[in-house]
Amino acid sequence: MKIKNTLKHLVERVTYLLNEKRVSIKLKIFTFVGLFVILNIVINLLIVRLSINDIYLGFEKKELENEYTLIKDNIDSENKLINIIYRANSNGIKIKLVDEDLNLLYTIFSDKMNSRFTNLDLMLLNSLGEDESKIITLKNYSKSGYDLHLVGKTESGYAIISTSIESLKKDARTSVIVMLASSLITFIILLIVAYFISKVFSKKINEVKDVTDDITSLKFNKKIEVKTNDELGDLFNNINLMSDRLQSNIKELEKANTKLKEDLLLKEKQEEIRKKLIANISHEFKTPLTIISGYSQLMLDDVKDPENKKNMELIISESERLSDLVHEFLELSRLESGNITLNKVDVDVKELIKSELDKLSMKINENNIKVDTKFTGNQIIKADKKQITKVIENILTNAIKFVKGKNVIKVRTYSKDEYFYYEVYNSGDNIKDKDLENIFNSYYKDKSTRNKEGTGLGLTIVKAIVTLHDGTCEVKNVKDGVKFIIGIKK
Repeated sequence: MKIKNTLKHLVERVTYLLNEKRVSIKLKIFTFVGLFVILNIVINLLIVRLSINDIYLGFEKKELENEYTLIKDNIDSENKLINIIYRANSNGIKIKLVDEDLNLLYTIFSDKMNSRFTNLDLMLLNSLGEDESKIITLKNYSKSGYDLHLVGKTESGYAIISTSIESLKKDARTSVIVMLASSLITFIILLIVAYFISKVFSKKINEVKDVTDDITSLKFNKKIEVKTNDELGDLFNNINLMSDRLQSNIKELEKANTKLKEDLLLKEKQEEIRKKLIANISHEFKTPLTIISGYSQLMLDDVKDPENKKNMELIISESERLSDLVHEFLELSRLESGNITLNKVDVDVKELIKSELDKLSMKINENNIKVDTKFTGNQIIKADKKQITKVIENILTNAIKFVKGKNVIKVRTYSKDEYFYYEVYNSGDNIKDKDLENIFNSYYKDKSTRNKEGTGLGLTIVKAIVTLHDGTCEVKNVKDGVKFIIGIKK
């Protein structure tokens, strides 16, 4: 577990260092391949170190069992037994066969340790007990030099088969050394291969980077050379195709943008001409209308005939309406010109609303309108008092003009986020959905408003004033009426 955590920490640390600093992908590939190979070697060595002895011991036990089986199968043949004993001896396995009285029957007599019955043999036979056969491992039994023993019963007595574990340890060490050497050779070969692979791969990545860098700079001359018919080849082809399409689309966008700029410039010029024309005409109309209204007032006193008097009153009324229209035109032109400077001061919106309701009280009473007001939170905002007064007046006048049904007008003020809201509801007919978006446009009137008094510029002026204050204008249909919501940035 400790080794595992150490290796894990090493990999995490290397990954962190590679990501912390800008490191080429070639070095990253090379580093990770090297770490992988080292990790693989360490794991293999650990596996060999921990299990090779057990593996070899298992093989030796199996070998002793095979020899024991051969002895039992050939116990009646002296020649075969001698051959078995000598062949086993050449493989490092010592065999003793004794009768039931523990007299030595067969062995290799040239071996002093095996030419007689010893105390070790007696101890091994005593450990057999009632078992048919038994494998016994004796650690550090230096007298005999044989640490792995199989004791078993035969038809004529007993068999004692022994081998040395020391040779197993040597074989295990030799295997570890061979595996280490082969792992090191494999490691060197893989590092060389990883170096060349990373070099080739890094070269192609740098080529892709150069092309994509040019694309981000809107340069499309470079293309990636495609030499492979695989996923990378598909990727490079797609990048080249993307470059061509981007180049084509950008050219089309540039053409469209040039045309759009020309159209916008023409539209701006036309709009400027329209505004100047309206302003000039309005200015020229102002004086004649004032004269017509003034003289008509004077002439009205001298008119005796009722019919003529009615006609004169109509002239005065229409001239005054035209005069109001001219005044609204001039006001709107001034607001839309952008040359107006707002004189922002602390304005108490609650007091302005109450003041405007007092001015409109005669119309409110004449039409039996119920006005419900609710002021929430701080009512002081930074705004141009004169212009905000115009907004409050126009919205209230509009509500009075179109109130119907329950004859209710509700006025609400409140703050939300960075805006102060002035909200006016009037009971009555809803506005058609297709007309809602045009409600703040100049001269817009739907069929239901064409018989109403007014110039048609009131809400347009509201929109212009609110825009100068970085505010918002909204109108929406609600149950049994219409609601205007004006937001002024605090």
